[in-house]
Order: sequence, then structure tokens, then C-alpha cells
Amino acid sequence: MSEVTVLIIGCGVAGPVLANLLKRKGYSPIVFEKVSKLGDAGASLMLMPNGLKVLNLVGMAEEIEKGSQPLDAYEDLTSDGEILGFSDLPQSFRSKYGSPAMGVKRTELNLMLKNMLTDLNVEVREGWELEDIEEGENSVTAHFKGHGSVTGSFLIGCDGIKAASRRILLSKRGISEGLPDFSGLTQTAGLSPTPKALKTRYSMRNWFGEGVHMIAYPVSPDVTSWALTLPEGEGNEADWGLCSPQEISTRKEKLLAKISSWKDKSPAELVQNPSRIIKFGLFDRTEMSPDQWHSRRIVLVGDAAHPTSPHLGQGANQALEDCFHLSRALPYLIPGSDDYEDGLRKLGPGLVNIFQAFAEKRQPRTSALVKGAHIQGQTRVVTTGPDDCAKRNDKVAAGWKDVDAISAKYDALCREPFQGTLE
Repeated sequence: MSEVTVLIIGCGVAGPVLANLLKRKGYSPIVFEKVSKLGDAGASLMLMPNGLKVLNLVGMAEEIEKGSQPLDAYEDLTSDGEILGFSDLPQSFRSKYGSPAMGVKRTELNLMLKNMLTDLNVEVREGWELEDIEEGENSVTAHFKGHGSVTGSFLIGCDGIKAASRRILLSKRGISEGLPDFSGLTQTAGLSPTPKALKTRYSMRNWFGEGVHMIAYPVSPDVTSWALTLPEGEGNEADWGLCSPQEISTRKEKLLAKISSWKDKSPAELVQNPSRIIKFGLFDRTEMSPDQWHSRRIVLVGDAAHPTSPHLGQGANQALEDCFHLSRALPYLIPGSDDYEDGLRKLGPGLVNIFQAFAEKRQPRTSALVKGAHIQGQTRVVTTGPDDCAKRNDKVAAGWKDVDAISAKYDALCREPFQGTLE
């Protein structure tokens, strides 16, 4: 009985989780990562119950929570600290969905997931950049810059918003897709000691100012992750990335100038004391139809299929939902089991039907969330003066008045991708 090799492109969040889930089902995954050495990877991400449920399936949720700090509440505030809206719904998440909501340092999460693969004896090839893909009837061959080629049964593209897997897949359909569209907004994110005023309640807080929006949430009892969204004209990637110690000072000055007039001083305290700062642009991609998510032997997940801006905090969580549903759709391949031969047959010409069903299940949900995140981002940053900012604030406050609607909104997110427990 030969092993069924799966080529997984990308070792961020989705790639390692898929490798774990498929290894358990009898596959032999190999994970390829174009970065030569996995390490620094942004500031943080927010894990909601829907994402944490999937991480719990691969045995990682408890380890992640050890160093984090579950949320107690959501708060929206004006730049003066006036509360526009408040909810303590996160306190009910664990009992209702089995998992809390919590922020996690992205670098720490990525290294945990890489170590998980090492423990599973899953091969991770760092510095392997995807160049091209060839598909056959029953196999797929990936070509890598400077490393030659590797053949497997099928390939999963988990390589993000600038995915080579997506570009190659679309090019085979005669679609030439350029770089993502710059939204006109940038985010500058950092990790800082938590100000005393923010320790009274571990909340995800949004501050709405003029021409600037700020979000902050705890990633541990003593560290807060924050991000400022600003309109900054043209997208200039040469100015983006992790700031050097020299660049941090300059960037801090620009950010502080944007919020220096705020009466609430907690945001400025966060910006004053970062251990790291990273700046990046916010981009959009043309929406893909379900049939564009895949071919006979290639399928996309996460930001490769449905890149989303961070304004709803669902990018990683939706990628994790993808991992659950795709692995669930693929057959078990446990050698010696009664259904082993049947599983192998399903990976023949019928594999494309598995991919299509997966895409049709996931695309409507991710499409709605991508659009919602885009609208949220454009709504948050108002540059047209105090009157329009006041109208925006009134709209934000009005959105908090329907308690049932708020509960239903979070329930629609958190109850997925499954309810209860799985064997």
C-alpha cells in the first residue's frame, strides 16, 4: 500500500492544521513554506470560538490559552473615552460554545504549530517557494525555485493573499490576476505593556477618531495588541513590514500625532511603549466563484481563496473553518481498514467533486464576511470632518441597542464549524 502524499503550500495557520488533520486520516502531508526560516510573523490575531474549536481538534487550544487572556467584553468608544457600546457576551462563550475568544501573538502561534508538525513527524520544508504546478489524472507535481519538483496526489494552497497557488490555478483557466488592490488604508500594529486603566476589564476595544481608528485587545494578562488604521494614499510596500528600532521612533511620532488630542490617554500609552511595531497595507481581491477555488488536483483554503481585511477578526478563524470542512470531506485512508480501497477510489476522478462540494459549502459564508469586513473598514475611518465623525459615532452607538441582534450576530460566527464535541 503506497502512501498518499499531499502537498500543502504555506506554513502559517491553515497549512499546519490541515497537515495534522490529514495525517490523522492516513495521508502523508508535506508542508512547504517560502520563508527561509519561520519566525517573526506580524503582531497578533484574534481567535474566536469557531477557530479555537478547530485548534482544539488538533490538540493546540489548551497550549495557546496558557499564555493568553480570554476576553471579558467588547467595547466601542469615542476618542474621548465615551462608551458607544458595550457587551459582556464573551464571558458566555466558553460555556455556550466550548471555547472562549482570545488574542494570541502571531509569532508564538506559528511556532507552536510548526513544533506540532515536528512532533507528528510531518516534514516542513522552509525556503521552498512555489513556482509552478502540473496536474495529471491522478497526481500533481509542484515545482519550486531552486529546489526542483515534488509529486503528490493533490495540492492544497494555504499561502495567503499573494498566493502563488492561486495565481497558478487561475492562470490555468486563462485568468491573469495581478497584485491585490490596495484599499487606501494601512494598519500599524504593535505589542505593548497593558496600561493600568485597561486592566479593569479585559476587553476588545475600538476607538473611533477623526481619520483614524484604533483597536486593542489583550494577548496575555500583561500585554496588549493594538492597531491603528489610517488612510495613507498609495500602497508603498517598500515602507511596510516590521519596523527596526530606528524606524519605531519615527512611526510612533506619526501615530501619536494622530491621537494626541484624544482625551482618553490609554491609546497613546500603548503607542508610546511598544516592544515591536509592524506596518502593512490592507488589500482586496476579486471574489472567486466556488468553481475557481479548485481544479482536478488543486484546492485553495484561507486567504488564498477568500482574503479578508482584519476588521471583523475572522481571517484566521475562517481559514480554520476551511481546514475542518475540507478534511471532513476527504475520505479516511487508514491502511488495513475496511474502507481503505474505497477511500483510494474517491481520490481518483471523483476528487474534483469533493473539492467542488467543499467550495460550494464555504464560499457563501466567506464571501459575506469578506464584504462585511470591507464595509466595516471603510466605515470606521472617516476623514470628512467632525460632523461626519459624529454621524458615524451615532451609527455605531445605534448598532448596540438591539441586544438580540448582537447576540445573533456572534452566535452565527461562534457556533460554527460544528456544535458540541466531535469524537
